[in-house]
Amino acid sequence: MKKNLTSAQWLRRFLALALAALAVLAAIVYIIDPYYNYRAYDHKYKLDKIFSVPGVVKNYDYDAIVIGSSMTQNFDMDSFREKLGQNPVKATLGGITSAEISALFKLAQESGHAQSYYICIDTSVLSSERDEQRFPDYLMDFSLLNDYKYFWGYEAWMRFIPLNLGLLAADKLGIRLPERFDEARSIDLMGNWAYRYEFSAEQVLEVYSGSGNGAAINVDMTSISDNALANCESFVGSLDLSRGDIVFFFPPYSSLLWYKMEEEGSFDTTMELKRRFVELVESYDNVKVFDFQGAELTADLDNYMDLSHYSPEVNDFMVSCFASGDYLADTGTLADTERQIRENIDILLSRYPEIEKLK
Repeated sequence: MKKNLTSAQWLRRFLALALAALAVLAAIVYIIDPYYNYRAYDHKYKLDKIFSVPGVVKNYDYDAIVIGSSMTQNFDMDSFREKLGQNPVKATLGGITSAEISALFKLAQESGHAQSYYICIDTSVLSSERDEQRFPDYLMDFSLLNDYKYFWGYEAWMRFIPLNLGLLAADKLGIRLPERFDEARSIDLMGNWAYRYEFSAEQVLEVYSGSGNGAAINVDMTSISDNALANCESFVGSLDLSRGDIVFFFPPYSSLLWYKMEEEGSFDTTMELKRRFVELVESYDNVKVFDFQGAELTADLDNYMDLSHYSPEVNDFMVSCFASGDYLADTGTLADTERQIRENIDILLSRYPEIEKLK
């Protein structure tokens, strides 16, 4: 005759089963590791702009890291290898905030992989008061104490584990998937968006005539906050600039964006903000600043898909300059760059006279 279990015994058994189930789920997540939180393998899982970047920064094998917004996502990593002799990785996020740059920079320093850091400085990064940090906190450290959010999280179990198990099964079975699936698993191509857009003057002018700032992301590059200088100083203060070879660079927005800034009255303040940033960082011997914003290519709208986003060929041009030292900047070169930006606006308006009719 079976003995009936007491309520306490039922509760103990239930708790034991629940804990065992949780342990099994945690072990599966740890072994599969869809976010690369413990180990990183190229071409294994589908990469995600929010969940994969921290793990790649912590665990991938690299000696140089590119940190920035959509302005950096089309960099060809082979270009860094060939022209700079480095083994790079991208840590990028569209519309990246100053808080996110600071967090990624700190994480990269703590990981101990990188010797060189390439950090894109957008106007919006220096000016904006947005302090959001979209990367999950439990992925932005090396502690196991908060990884329960990973082990039993909705995103891991409902989105990434089923998808990634399907990709691994396809690999095992020799099923050839469309090229986009392979590209989505490439760490070198992480965040790349160029293949989805057309780069042409016609495209840019269409965007300019039909939208506010024409950006592919919802970030206003032309507006400057009232506390811009304080935000800039706070951002620089959040960075440990004493370690590594650090390269900051101002990306080459199109001359049409600078024309729009002039029209809206934010051009001079933007120049003042840039000057303040360079003043704050140029005293470090291990820090370089490149300023591409006066480059001649900015007056050719065929290099762009909107007012700020440029083609991968422009990314390659910047890597060549990192190697050659062209467009190195300091406080002494900023006036010449500003003058060149204004000259490029004049070239732009002579090349595309229809712009003034689109105001």
